[in-house]
Order: sequence, then structure tokens, then C-alpha cells
Amino acid sequence: MSSLPSAPASVPVNPATAASGDIKQAEEPNQDVQMLNSANGEVPNVNWESELQLVSSLAKLQELERKVHELRQFLPEGLLEPLVPEKPAANSPSQLRHDLEQAARARLSGIKDFQTLWQGTDMRPVWDHVESRIKESNGDFIQPTGMWEKDYDVLLKELLKADKTKEEEIEQEQEKLERSKAQSSDEEWQTVLEKFTQRDVPGIRVVKGQDPFSLSVVLAKAGMIFSVKGAQEPNVSGVSEWQVVSQTPASRSPSKLEQAIQDCLNSRPRKWDISFVLDMISSYADIKQTPCIKCKNLTNNAAQLPTMRRFKPILSQNEPRTFEFDALHQSCA
Repeated sequence: MSSLPSAPASVPVNPATAASGDIKQAEEPNQDVQMLNSANGEVPNVNWESELQLVSSLAKLQELERKVHELRQFLPEGLLEPLVPEKPAANSPSQLRHDLEQAARARLSGIKDFQTLWQGTDMRPVWDHVESRIKESNGDFIQPTGMWEKDYDVLLKELLKADKTKEEEIEQEQEKLERSKAQSSDEEWQTVLEKFTQRDVPGIRVVKGQDPFSLSVVLAKAGMIFSVKGAQEPNVSGVSEWQVVSQTPASRSPSKLEQAIQDCLNSRPRKWDISFVLDMISSYADIKQTPCIKCKNLTNNAAQLPTMRRFKPILSQNEPRTFEFDALHQSCA
């Protein structure tokens, strides 16, 4: 039977001991650890001054200890399961041998899974940090009580939730400032339009309309044209929302493809942002050659193209600001 994996040299096997003192024990950063090389590359740099990093590492150690206790109970009980009186008796010695072999293989697989987790790349920086702290203290570190003082998995979820909330607040404040600038005058959108035209996006042609706050975007490769018109609120300068309509000849109605794209465009966020809508329309320029980001296929089982668009993180804060989108089938979104 395989034995439990060992941590790197000088690292105690008991994860609770490795995390002794919890966060206080691991507060000081170690620059040497951040520069260690693995067999085929460098260990990712880790900021040990980050509370999120500390709590995340402690949560991993806590989970490892939980799995150790599971294995201690899982192994003997599992190996002897074919002999449990409540179980139907084997029909023959060969059947009993087969059942015992199957039980042993299942338990060995569980040990291998644990080894993979223990020795994984995510745990390497943690073990290195623990080892370096033990060396720094010359083995004199706080002895654990044998009990975890906190549930670090719960604490980690709370920290991640708080970080996400903070990021959302920052994004909302940023969008508020951008919207204020975009609506500062009736001419601001024309400046954005000129910068977009100067980018000379392949397969895209923009034609300014005769009506105020209007334009058309021609997708040459896709063979489609979309009309964009700005709507204003009373006593407010600038455009409050840019509305998109598929522009087709009077002899026909929009196709299912054009209608699906129009619906997606009009369900977008940042409806006040002309730059956003121009980049989003541009993402359909190669729709007949762009596969779905999820299933990797051009068409789905219903022979539909990926008409949905998912906004990706902004590439650059520099002007002109650009946006990118992932293509998705409706069935994959």
C-alpha cells in the first residue's frame, strides 16, 4: 500500500503544525521563496504580505489536513469492506479475492489523488514558505493546539466577496465619470467617432448620418449594415442611449441572423457609450469565420452562428479606449 506523500525537507507532515500561529506566523514576506525555480520553470511570485494570499494558503493546508483524517478512516474501512458481515458473502474464494483487489485499487486511487494535491504546483510556494520560516526561526515556532482557530475556507470566501464588491464599486464609479464626460456636450460623440475611424478597423466602414446623433456601420464581410441613433433625455446634453437597428432593403425584413445580432446589441451594458457600441458591432465583422469561445465550433447543433457577445476586460486605459468581446452561441451562453 502506498504511504502518504511527504512534504519538502524540514516541513512537518501535519498541516496544522505547518500553519502554526495561523496568519501571525506567516506575516513576514520571504524574497528567497519568490525566486525559487521548479524543475521546468519558476515558482509564481507570491506576496506573503497579502491577507488574501495568507488566508488562501491556510485554507489549502486546512483542506489537506481534513483529507488526511478522511484517509485514516477511509483506508482501513474500505479495504475490509468486502468482509463486512452486512455485505452479501462472496460466492467463492476467487470472487472474494476479486472484491478485495477492487477495494484496494479504489483506496490506492484515493491516495494518489491526495498525493497529486499535496505535491501540486499550488502547494509548492506554501511548502517553500513554511520551510523558510522554520529555518529562520531555527525550528523554534509556536506549537499548535491541535485545533484550527478559524475556518479559513469560509474566511477566504468572505475576503473574495469583499474584493469583488470593492472592484464593482470602483468600476461603477469609473463608469459614472466616463458617462459624465461622454454626455458633457453634444459634440463629444463625434470626437469618439473620429478616433474610431482613424483606427481603420478591417472590414468596417462608418457612415455619418444626416440626422443629429446618427450613423451607419457597414460590415462588409458579413454583408450587413446597422443603423445607430442616439436618444436624448430632456434638459440633458449628450446621448443617454444609442439604439441599434438592422438596416435592410425595403424589399425584405431582417434575417434571423441580423435580428439575433440586433437583439444582442440592444441588450448590451453601457448603452450611453458610443465607443462601446462601435467596438461591439465591429466584433461581428467576421461572424461567419469566428467560432464560439466555449464549444470551439462555428455552428451549433441548430446550425446557428455565435451571435452572442460577452464583454472581456478592457485592454487599455489609454485613449482611444477599446473593448473586446468573446463570441458565443445562444445555447452556450
